[in-house]
Amino acid sequence: MNKNSPWTDVVVIGSILVAGIGAAWVTNDPVEPDAAVGYVSQPVEYPVDIPGCKTVEPPQDTVFYGYATTGMVDYDNPAYPWLTSSKANAMSLAIQDALPADVEIVVGSRGPFSGEPFVFQPVPDMDMSEFDPGTSADATVVRNGVAGSVRVNVSRLYDGPEPCRAGRLDARETLSDGTIVDTYNGWNEYDGKRVYTNSVRLYAVDGTRIRASSSDQDDDFVPTGMIPLSMEELRTIVMLDDLKWSTRVPDGYPLLPISCNRAGFSDGQFTAATVRRINAALDGFWQAIDQPVVLDRPLGSMRIASSGTANACGAVMAGDGTLTVSVADAGYSMPSSEMDVLRLPDGSEFRSSAAGSGGWSLDGQPITDVTLVKPSGTLVLVSMKGGTVDEVLLQSIALAVSEVIS
Repeated sequence: MNKNSPWTDVVVIGSILVAGIGAAWVTNDPVEPDAAVGYVSQPVEYPVDIPGCKTVEPPQDTVFYGYATTGMVDYDNPAYPWLTSSKANAMSLAIQDALPADVEIVVGSRGPFSGEPFVFQPVPDMDMSEFDPGTSADATVVRNGVAGSVRVNVSRLYDGPEPCRAGRLDARETLSDGTIVDTYNGWNEYDGKRVYTNSVRLYAVDGTRIRASSSDQDDDFVPTGMIPLSMEELRTIVMLDDLKWSTRVPDGYPLLPISCNRAGFSDGQFTAATVRRINAALDGFWQAIDQPVVLDRPLGSMRIASSGTANACGAVMAGDGTLTVSVADAGYSMPSSEMDVLRLPDGSEFRSSAAGSGGWSLDGQPITDVTLVKPSGTLVLVSMKGGTVDEVLLQSIALAVSEVIS
């Protein structure tokens, strides 16, 4: 399998440009950069001597490829059997922990294909005979009050490291165990906006290729003039053993959280301590009722919204369906006349637009929703997509949450 090395670097940029596209398409056709995005790259000097390289090959023209995906892309790509949800979680936590203490991740900044910041995404199910996009994680970060970006891409090579090539690296280091580390600092212009980037590539002896880069580009792709991570800090990331495909995660290692709607803003009651209490209540409730429905993770998997503590949510696979629990500080409002309302002794209300509230999702799966409104206005929403859990049990879950929040 021939992996075109320029593609793997470019796809990290391309995935961000097409984030959120809703059409399922892949193209192996190269696009002329100047015509596509007003692209200008840093001039390359050749011939040139590069430290650590015995020979240096001439530069290659920059080529862009594009791809996008739709639907639920999962960690079950047969070309990447090692990239399980648990492995992606371990890799994601490793790079987050490796960030310098004064680097802040911008909440709400998005990774490839609308993934969460610094969470490795599934590899698209596609023909990899021409290129291998690998798995990527990225985010906008702030350091010393200035925003920039950090991106990490991990792929598995089959043809060994690429040769030293002018314009691709400034220096190469070969470690005692055969690991190769390349460093590069350069710039590119997109529609007249010059972006500076530090980049470190590692070729591990097990065939893993890791690229970590940091650019002076904020969440709106505007250059800010400061690259947040140095070469040495990027080198620390690519040297992480957890990023290698051959590093196994322990049995029972936590899966990545299932994505759920955590839109929110400002401060609210859902601090880390509050969410721990909610999760403990949910786990205790589920153990007490001894339901035959199999969950893929504890029911108590709530987490705070990335954009503020006024919201929190969690999602689990329940049998073949998805069960989602959300809470939000909303402020009390009277129910509309069209709603069915069941008032409880403490003043809480179960509200629905019709008796036995339910509906159908775009993919044809039934959805059952339960909304509990507390006298304070706090909302507890529990929904089941797939029909595994009935409405009565959803109401019981909502009540278990309601008991530990205001």
